[in-house]
Amino acid sequence: MKRAAPHTVSRGSPIGAGSATVIGMRELRAGAPREDVLRQLTAAVSSDNVPLSTLAQVLRDTASEDLSIARLLEGHINALKLVRLYADRKLRFQIEAEAANGSVFGVWGADVPTDAVSATADGILSGTKRFASGLGIVDKALVTVAANGGQQLYLVDTSHGERQNQHSWHMVGMQASRSGNFVCTGLPGAPIGDIGDYGKEPHFVGGTWRIAAVCVGGIVGLLDRCSAVLRERGQIDAEGHLFRLTPVTLRAVAAWPAVLRAARIAEGPLGVRSPNRAAKISIAARLLTEELGQDTIVAAEQSVGLAMFADDNIAGCHARDLACYLRQAARDEFMLGAGKAMLGQPVGLAGWIDDPC
Repeated sequence: MKRAAPHTVSRGSPIGAGSATVIGMRELRAGAPREDVLRQLTAAVSSDNVPLSTLAQVLRDTASEDLSIARLLEGHINALKLVRLYADRKLRFQIEAEAANGSVFGVWGADVPTDAVSATADGILSGTKRFASGLGIVDKALVTVAANGGQQLYLVDTSHGERQNQHSWHMVGMQASRSGNFVCTGLPGAPIGDIGDYGKEPHFVGGTWRIAAVCVGGIVGLLDRCSAVLRERGQIDAEGHLFRLTPVTLRAVAAWPAVLRAARIAEGPLGVRSPNRAAKISIAARLLTEELGQDTIVAAEQSVGLAMFADDNIAGCHARDLACYLRQAARDEFMLGAGKAMLGQPVGLAGWIDDPC
């Protein structure tokens, strides 16, 4: 597969990563292939010096334009984070060099229930991953393997076309994410870190601030598309539409600082000091944006009307991608855990709103 050369940008600076996003989205609108744009973006964000706020904004702005690209970009960022945390120095340098040259990485955690992935003592895998995004695009992936009551990460080469099955993706949304099943049987894998490292906080659930950033971007993109449709109809000032769309618009603006705070806590010293607290704050941002996304879809459908369900309606296509992306795993478990933590302590809720010094 031909690899796109990344843009020559000042990687590791807010201007570099931000400029790559602006350029990439402009080229995408002009008809550039998604894979080329994705590789330009992954190269731009692969430095470990990219400011956190810039990383969040890149995810948000990419999702506003294309949720499938944002899904793959978030997976790439997650994979690099895990490599930097748990891989040995030699492998870390190798992966960072490949990422800087446009290679795309992913994290595939979901097993086919009847064919869960396992590994032999010498690292030969068996089983099948499902919901694996980026088939034919992701060059290498971190896959989870059940081991001694925990999970072990393995790095595998995912370029084998015969192992990929995109026909197993039967969803109405996120079709461009190239998701489906990936057969691991017979594939050698390199172990990353120790058993249980993958689930450690604040980098596991704590990392869901990235998903929240993508969700905000998807919401912004839907509101922008909805507004464009209404402007074209000459209905943007109609009070009914304003009553429906203004509340979710205001909530989207208010949600963004919450996402940035969750990122800052999870990725900073506060996350190291209180990893479980950081995880709960990240999941709060994640659940906040999920509920907002669903409310935004309802408001958009009511304002755009039946036209939104046409195959080629710009708002409808984006809404279907957003509805699919919002459905992340273990929602109820996370909701209950956050509620018990935040409501069950005698110190009160202020301790979750204020950041300790």
